[in-house]
Amino acid sequence: MSRKKLRKQEIMQAAIEVFGKASYQNANISEIARKAGIAEGTIYQYFKNKQDLFFTIGLERTKDFCSQIDHQIEHTDDTEDKIRKLVWFYFYYFKSNPDYVRSLMLEMRVNSDFVKSRCYKSFKTLGKKIIHILKEGQEKGIIRKNADIYCARHMLLGTLEHVVTRWLLAGEKYDLMQFADQVSELVLDGIREK
Repeated sequence: MSRKKLRKQEIMQAAIEVFGKASYQNANISEIARKAGIAEGTIYQYFKNKQDLFFTIGLERTKDFCSQIDHQIEHTDDTEDKIRKLVWFYFYYFKSNPDYVRSLMLEMRVNSDFVKSRCYKSFKTLGKKIIHILKEGQEKGIIRKNADIYCARHMLLGTLEHVVTRWLLAGEKYDLMQFADQVSELVLDGIREK
């Protein structure tokens, strides 16, 4: 990795920690620079402003997340297993990255500029992956032909986001992973061919 890319990663990691602890609104660039061990002006060599940094983190982390989802399901042909792995990995990734997830779920997703950001476009990739899995399941006869796959995607993502948000609001005091099997089976029970 080049020195420039490494520095950008260091800045983003420092920002994730600061945003995750102080919140996006309360965080400031000088605090992020201090955490990264650099001069404040250095941040502006990589990012236009605090919001650009905030959404770039979301963009990069979403790309990473989607790449890892692909890795999780790449050798699985079974639609139900793909959904189970996706749910398991969603909870695992979020549990493993609480500072980032706190910013994503409690601030970034509700920011009015989110839908205009490159991060949002990248975030839609996950929805497309889920649609692809569900369509594939319909073609194989595993998911009911009359199941609305767009509604099923909303149901799956909505449930995942709700469980993670409740976990965050409760102070991350319990194991998020305990819900993986329950969520998978609830979703599959609702769409599976009987």
